[in-house]
Amino acid sequence: MGNLIFAIPVILIIAISIFVVKIAAVALKMTGLDEKRAYFQALSAFTGTGFTTSDSELVLQNDIRRKIIMILMILGNAGFITVITTVVISFEKTNPLPLFTNVGILLIVIFLLVKFLANKNVAKFLNKKIESRLAKRSPFHKRPVEEVLRIAKDYGIAEVIIKESCRDLDKTLSESDFRKNDILVLAIERKGAVIPAPKATDRILLDDTLICYGRLSNIGKIIPKE
Repeated sequence: MGNLIFAIPVILIIAISIFVVKIAAVALKMTGLDEKRAYFQALSAFTGTGFTTSDSELVLQNDIRRKIIMILMILGNAGFITVITTVVISFEKTNPLPLFTNVGILLIVIFLLVKFLANKNVAKFLNKKIESRLAKRSPFHKRPVEEVLRIAKDYGIAEVIIKESCRDLDKTLSESDFRKNDILVLAIERKGAVIPAPKATDRILLDDTLICYGRLSNIGKIIPKE
């Protein structure tokens, strides 16, 4: 048991690795991935086991996710090499009994750490703390709605002013060309008031200003010509 102290660095490295994966999983979740997929991606990158094709596309399409995965790959390789080196140095001169004892302790510690982090209350607490810390960093700042809605190519927000020449005048939104052209009406400005998230039964009236989201070319087609 005299060599038991040599297991301590390995335990610390493993504990740090588990927390690194946890932090990365929360960070990936904050980019829009669901919780299970985010954890799987973080664990896969850290251990170097790779991803499925569809999930790798989700990562590659986002700059922040790519950076997180790259950092995990680097840290994962460094951590693996450090653990192996420490284990070899720690155990190479021990007799069989201390070796098995140290390995057993390592396995028990890993099991307890995983069970601890798997606890719902602990996980909820850690997620909240990690998210609050990451939210203060610039890559995770909330983006303006306009920026988010312009992510899809050729899509954006536009205002449509309803004139007498508009063929959708006096129609409900469900009857209009907006719905037929997959254009979402986010709000209606009418006589100084705003109707947020209008219903399909709301009518389009003269001089209304419709705040629309959709393919800009489709919106352009139904804007009344002067």
